[in-house]
This record gives sequence, C-alpha cells and structure tokens, in this order.
Amino acid sequence: MGIHNLMEELVIGKVEDIFADPEFIAKNGCNNSDECKTDVVCYVLNRVPPIYTTSSRGLSHISKSYIDQPQSTADIAALINEGIRQVGSHRRLEEGSSPESAPNPPLFNFPIIKGSVFDGKTFAPYAGADISLKLDGNLVAMNGPRWNNPSRLIKETEGGFLFWPLPVGAGAIDEQREFSLSIELNADGYKPVKHFINLNLEADNEYIQSTEVTRIYKVDPIYLFRVDEPEEIMS
Repeated sequence: MGIHNLMEELVIGKVEDIFADPEFIAKNGCNNSDECKTDVVCYVLNRVPPIYTTSSRGLSHISKSYIDQPQSTADIAALINEGIRQVGSHRRLEEGSSPESAPNPPLFNFPIIKGSVFDGKTFAPYAGADISLKLDGNLVAMNGPRWNNPSRLIKETEGGFLFWPLPVGAGAIDEQREFSLSIELNADGYKPVKHFINLNLEADNEYIQSTEVTRIYKVDPIYLFRVDEPEEIMS
C-alpha cells in the first residue's frame, strides 16, 4: 500500500512558482539551484503537519477540504518566503565569512535543546518573539549556520524551539563539567522569562555531528504571564 504526504506535492509546487521570480530570489540571497530549492522545501515541511493519503479518493477529498482553501495556500506561501530569507542569510554567512567551528577533541558535545513556550493563562502556544540561549550572560554559539540563536518563535511550530550549541573544548577525555545555561525571552505584554537548565556533560574524543533522538534534552514547558496578571502555580 502506497502512502503519500500530500504536503510535499503542494510545497514543492509553490516553491517552484515562487522561485520563478529571479529578482526576488536573488534579493534574498538565494538562486535558482536545486540546493536552494531543496533547503527551502525542507524548511517548510519541517514546519507544517503532514497530510497523508493512500488513494485518489483521499487526494480529492483533502484537496477540497484543505489545499484549495485560500488561507492554506497563503500560509504556505508565507512560510516559503520566510524559508527563502533564512536559507539566503545562511548562504551569505557561508560565502562571506567563516562561522565558528568546533574545537579539536577532547571536547564537550552538547545535546539538542528542545522546548515549547505557552501562554500561562490560556495554555495556547506562544509565537511572535525571539528566544535566546545564554551561558554566563552571553549568547551561546550554535553548531552550524542553520541553527539560530536567538531563534524566532513562530505559529507554525506551535511555540516550539530548538538549540544545538557548538561543542566546547575540554582538558582531557572523560572530564566532567556542569554547564548552567539560561533560556531567555522578552515578549511584548508579558513578564520577562529566564529559565535555567543545568547540563552535566562528559568530554568526548570526537566531534559528534549526528542529530540523534537520544541526544535531545527536553526542557520543561515555559509559561508566559502577562504583566498585569499574577503568576499561577503550575501543577
């Protein structure tokens, strides 16, 4: 039985349409290469829920109920434009300067830090501000130009955020160290948030570049409270 993610077809088609405007693409740092298109498609597909179908009847039904809706296509187009800007900015960084690289082993490899931000009263996912990861009051360097710090919270990821810190040098293999990091967020109309996490790491003799599920650190949900409301105790 074949299973097809209908969103792939929609996103790829829209990307091709938008990339047909070379002036807009070039202005945002991209070009008409397959590499740029693929990066933008992946950016969008990672931010929209998949829609699976196994039959032509399902394809027809989903097209009428979702894909043919003007708001749906507008949301996809907005994400594609955002993806073009993100991919373009990363290309400029890669071509115009040398991003920070990992130190030679031994080193401390960080896990991917994953979490979500919610409104403390409605419990709805929050979007619309930048969230930062800091160490000793300074922004933490990320593991490659495709990881942003600060990172924008957008509605398509439902308040979710991801950070992958660049490894830090160690003195010896198996050295242990505790890193006290802070996740900080200042959103209009809400009280500032500073959420602390402690990572106990052991030095490795290699630079680990794979994004394995087992190397993900999940942060407790972060709740925002409006400046004119008392904080509620979460249970």
